[in-house]
Amino acid sequence: MSKIIFFSLIIVTANLIIFKSAIASEPLCTFSQATPGQLVTEGGTLPKKLVTFASAGGSPTKIDAICSQSANISVSAPIQVAGPEFTPLSAVATVTIPSGSSTKNGDAPLAVPAGTTPLTIDFAIDRGRSLRAGNYSYTVKFTVVP
Repeated sequence: MSKIIFFSLIIVTANLIIFKSAIASEPLCTFSQATPGQLVTEGGTLPKKLVTFASAGGSPTKIDAICSQSANISVSAPIQVAGPEFTPLSAVATVTIPSGSSTKNGDAPLAVPAGTTPLTIDFAIDRGRSLRAGNYSYTVKFTVVP
């Protein structure tokens, strides 16, 4: 008997915690989703992981950060917003900028310059055992400080 598992496109909404600059009344950074990512399974016939890695057939989410001055950005672990619920063994979001600098949830913030900076966000969520059939979606939250 074969088991069919369906997975939806990852839709990252920019749920943000933005600290306003003490001088300006405008947010330090705003975000614009350039490309939604695609979440796929990894792990063979009975997959245990959801990932966005191109090597597994997925694609990362791309977001533009538009900052009025240089800022430090932190990212949360992936947050499940749809699909059969489970508590993952591990859930990692990694943000990379064109210079090659990156951060993942729990690491030091990523320094981004003033202006528009493309952010690439990859996810890896490990259930630790076979995933249930369903459509899964995840999001992240950013924290931005000067």
